[in-house]
Amino acid sequence: MSAELRPDPAELLEGYDPFDEQTAPYKWEILAHARRECPVPHVVPRTDPDGGYRMITRYRDVRYVLEHPELFASAQSAVTPNPVRLPPLDSDPPLQQEFRKLLNPLMSRSSLLRFEPQMREIARAAIEGFIDDGRLEFVSQFAIPFSAGVLSRVIFDESDQQRVQSALEVVAVLASDPSPEAFGRLAALAGEYISKRAASTGSGEAAAGTSEDILTALVTGTIGGRPLTEEERVGVVTVLFLAGLDTTRGALGNIAAQLARDPDLERRLRDPQWIRRDMDEFLRFESPVAIMARTATAEVEVGGHRFTAGDRLLVNFGSANRDDAQFADGDRLDFELARPGNVAFGLGIHRCLGSNLARLQLEIGWDELLRRVTGLRFAEDGYEVRYDTGMVHGPTEIPLVFDRTDSG
Repeated sequence: MSAELRPDPAELLEGYDPFDEQTAPYKWEILAHARRECPVPHVVPRTDPDGGYRMITRYRDVRYVLEHPELFASAQSAVTPNPVRLPPLDSDPPLQQEFRKLLNPLMSRSSLLRFEPQMREIARAAIEGFIDDGRLEFVSQFAIPFSAGVLSRVIFDESDQQRVQSALEVVAVLASDPSPEAFGRLAALAGEYISKRAASTGSGEAAAGTSEDILTALVTGTIGGRPLTEEERVGVVTVLFLAGLDTTRGALGNIAAQLARDPDLERRLRDPQWIRRDMDEFLRFESPVAIMARTATAEVEVGGHRFTAGDRLLVNFGSANRDDAQFADGDRLDFELARPGNVAFGLGIHRCLGSNLARLQLEIGWDELLRRVTGLRFAEDGYEVRYDTGMVHGPTEIPLVFDRTDSG
């Protein structure tokens, strides 16, 4: 569509709904206008029954909110009335630190690297499903099978594929329609995982605090000197479902879409140094986590707007990461500029628990895929990628064709 036919972003910002598919193609223009002219706009997600939020769009303001949990509580961090607690995502100090103390060692890069052979096996199995076809739909044939396989086999040690498929279906609904009913369905599945592990572990009192996998840690571990409640265990597993099945899928797809648009990026992805040099720029440019909510706990001013206790905020990670005041020419993917400090995985005490796992999956997934294929490009000339709306940013589908390499 030509520039003169595109709608006025100032008009679209009035009553902006991040879940609206009609305005999704103009998201970055809307957010750029907000950062310039109205950095804390009133937005009305259709999932919110209480009159909407104030959205934080500038980097410095997003950073301030994220780094001051005493002023901005994380309880009810989902952008919808949610019947399921999601620790540690929606927990505040001191309980939040207790959850992280239990879970952080299990999600460190050094701990996760012991699963690298299994991750590579999962990626290769997904590739075998399309390698002879010369084409694939990247999201359904690679990003989802790979991320779901890692979550089920590595994190949950799950062999029941039907249970994994059920979780995938619910998470797909939650991405665009985070209703209380959908959260409840996902929590019920999380409860099944916990019950299964509890039955196989027994009371686990002797092993408390010594587990090397997350489910057993939740069943046997303690926070603040007490066992986790059933609600807390279910909540942690629900968070892992959301991050492992949706956020990682979005990150993989975002890179695939950029590669299809610019074939020269394949050279960068084939350089092993890309994980240290280029990955952060991909994540900055298209943050897989788009928005999360916070609640003001006191009177405080952010971005020229005065909040009072109880006011709701939307923190827009994607907008912060394209703020020209922090990242020069922020609406452009550019690997030659130094752009440290992006908020793709958050900042402060709530920096993403699964960031090491996500990075490792991006590293392994692209390494394995580019061993077998080259020349990834859109299956149709001029193909326009459609993206999820709401809390996660990632392509809904990417039809690609490719050439095979000699390896594999």
